Amino acid sequence: MRALARHDPASALPLLRTAVDATHPERRGDLARRLYWLAIALKRLGKDGLALKALASAQRVAPRSPARLLFCRASNEYGMPRSSCQEHDDYRAFFSVHARRYLTTVPGGRFTDQAEMETVMTVIADAWTRVGPGIVARYSECEDKLKAFRRVRIQFPVLGGETWVSDRSKILAGDFSAASLIPTNGRCPCGSGLPASRCCNRVPLPYEL
Repeated sequence: MRALARHDPASALPLLRTAVDATHPERRGDLARRLYWLAIALKRLGKDGLALKALASAQRVAPRSPARLLFCRASNEYGMPRSSCQEHDDYRAFFSVHARRYLTTVPGGRFTDQAEMETVMTVIADAWTRVGPGIVARYSECEDKLKAFRRVRIQFPVLGGETWVSDRSKILAGDFSAASLIPTNGRCPCGSGLPASRCCNRVPLPYEL
């Protein structure tokens, strides 16, 4: 806390991580408070996605803590950092779903170089231009859009000299008329009181490993 008061989040970060790791899970108030300050340090370091991840954990542990208010202010309906417009929020959710899906198929679960990352980003962006507008025009609820995003199958090119994409990912689906609807604003089963899409079923950013 003294490091944060000195505007030195880089020094505070490892101390707060150690404090979180050392907190017994039954001490829910202490855990939520330490996760909250961990999120503050991460946000001051420009790591908005990881800060939101810490806030998401804190508000689940203690739904009536200050972390809940800050999480709701900083996150969109997907449980991701809020952007300037809904279209951008939708695209970031689509991108994160498919970037993480790609990364689960490669050794190490990460991009090997900048060229690979840019190629994957281009392929996902191209898929979005084909099917994204149709999805967001058809569905207004976040849960329905997420189900449609996850049904899209993108064929990624062969990268790194080997094929790492599973056979199930070779069709780019564009027909979403048969989607089954789920209850809108369904509350998360963890008991946080938030919609599932904003809590335990939030869309993580690709680097939230």
